[in-house]
Amino acid sequence: MTTGRKVSAMRPPGSPHPPAGTVRLLLFLILAMLLPSCTGEPPEIVRVFWRLNLVEQREQDLSYQTLSLFIKPNDPDGFEDIEEVFLINEEQELFWRLDGESWAQSGSEQEIWIGSNSLKMPDGASFPAGEYRILLRDVGGDSAEQTIRLTPVSTREAKRYLPQVTIEGLRISVKGQAPEYQLWVYDSGGRYLAAFPVGRDPLGLESIYSSQPPLREGFSFKVYGFVENRNLGVTSGPYYIKP
Repeated sequence: MTTGRKVSAMRPPGSPHPPAGTVRLLLFLILAMLLPSCTGEPPEIVRVFWRLNLVEQREQDLSYQTLSLFIKPNDPDGFEDIEEVFLINEEQELFWRLDGESWAQSGSEQEIWIGSNSLKMPDGASFPAGEYRILLRDVGGDSAEQTIRLTPVSTREAKRYLPQVTIEGLRISVKGQAPEYQLWVYDSGGRYLAAFPVGRDPLGLESIYSSQPPLREGFSFKVYGFVENRNLGVTSGPYYIKP
């Protein structure tokens, strides 16, 4: 799935901790707006994909959590009829909104997915546990919804799975507690090119160069690990290979 534009969790404008009544009013207005208007055939959410991620941004010496959320929508009136997607945690009074300007899109025809890899809490903290409502709305006001339940992993625990990366000569070594890791390779302009699995044995640069010859002029990479039983991804980078 491709990465969309950065979309942060939204709290109502004002102080960092607005009065509860203000937040509830805004959530009520959002939910009221999403009530079906019966102006056309309603959309549906065919499938949902979500995953929590810990991102280690080495250049800024930061670590923060993100949520990847993608849905496979269907609208009898056509994909262009889909207007926006909301993710709402009513208990914590939080909501996120995605539209055609901010969601990432992948696939084609009957396999279109929309969503984001970059949903964040306002303060970069861990996502609260609990139920989150996904609301899909079309231009006519008709909507569909599904519910997911997040069982978050604390940032402290997630850091256990971050990789230890060593670059020695023409070899890249990756060690860590995640069952599997991949190298995500980018050209000098920051464009994603390919992924390479890396296991206990080091990954030779020649295997990268053989499939991507222009990278002999230099490239960057991130290391991604996946922990299936926690539905957790960890990403560390960027790292640089100079010619």
